[in-house]
Amino acid sequence: MNVAIAVPRRLDWGILLPVVALLALGLVMVYSSSALLGADRFHSQFFFLKRQVVRLLLGLVVMLALSQVDYRRLLAIAPWALGASVALLATLVVLGGVGVRGANRWLSVAEFTLQPTEVARVACVVYLAKLLDRKGDRVRSFRDGVLPAAVVLGVIALLILKQPNLGSTIALLVTGGLMLHLAGARHRHLAVLAGAGALFAGIQILRHRYMMDRVQGWLSHWLTGDAQGTSWQLHQSIVALGSGGVLGEGPGRGLQKFFFLPDPHTDFIYAVIGEELGFVGAASVLVVYAVLFLRGLKIAGRAPDRFGFYLASGLTLSLAVYVGMNLSVVTGIIPTTGLPLPFLSYGGSALVVNLGVVGVLLNVASQIKSGIRTGPVVGTVTRKRPGGR
Repeated sequence: MNVAIAVPRRLDWGILLPVVALLALGLVMVYSSSALLGADRFHSQFFFLKRQVVRLLLGLVVMLALSQVDYRRLLAIAPWALGASVALLATLVVLGGVGVRGANRWLSVAEFTLQPTEVARVACVVYLAKLLDRKGDRVRSFRDGVLPAAVVLGVIALLILKQPNLGSTIALLVTGGLMLHLAGARHRHLAVLAGAGALFAGIQILRHRYMMDRVQGWLSHWLTGDAQGTSWQLHQSIVALGSGGVLGEGPGRGLQKFFFLPDPHTDFIYAVIGEELGFVGAASVLVVYAVLFLRGLKIAGRAPDRFGFYLASGLTLSLAVYVGMNLSVVTGIIPTTGLPLPFLSYGGSALVVNLGVVGVLLNVASQIKSGIRTGPVVGTVTRKRPGGR
């Protein structure tokens, strides 16, 4: 005799606690790094902090809502989400949007702004998870497995490049490549895609002056030690990280945020953390991120089905790629990309979307807690009673 039992929607604290720790530190550092800028531009030292709190609350609502919605429902909406993302990106290309430093990245309606790229990167991961689940072993075929995924990634990447936004394009393609690797794609097929992507990225850098300026600034910093011009931001970031020492200058006592380091509350917030909290604080952030990503990958490995595995691993890798690229920029490993640091940087769309990602991971985790086999009805399981027939 079979009975239906509702799957418990319990929160996975292995995911939740690292995220809460990062969010709490993020609020402190956003205020510390933006208070002077807010007072100078908007006559309120709390301007950026108050906006961040509102976005954080919205993101928490999204996270808790998605944690209660069975992740398998994403199978049905994946094509629609991808289509909506393409439409939003195309609208941004055609109509233009709010621009920063030569790139149009935000759609603005009244007081509401949306960064379509953030929505698109998650929608693309969800669609790829569905595609790879359906393809199965056929992913080892270039034409029947890798090529369909490459077309999806290529369309989204081209629309993001039109903004232009090379950093987000690279992050998207790296995430997609890693998902294909986990699915079992042949290494030579991935090498072909990586080579084509690198060639295309080089062409884009040559075509866009501001991208070339960033590369030249990065090279001049390391090759000539030039601390002026296009290498100014990187130089100030390195100074901030180096001046923090072991324990840091103390919260709120950093100097580089005082109009020396551009964008201290967004892309370069990790430099402020390094200066004010020192090596101990900066290293602790890395440990928290490592705990979060390892837990996300563990959830993926224990997911009840193949779609859950691709979904959880893809979303976790997407966050990890963003963190890796941001930290690489702040420490001078790669040129400036303009990517925020998840859960720490000031921002609206990125924060809400990333908390939505956490909500999906929490739901996948809730499906594996009890180890009960999934039944035919979404959101329910079947269990045989002792002695039943």
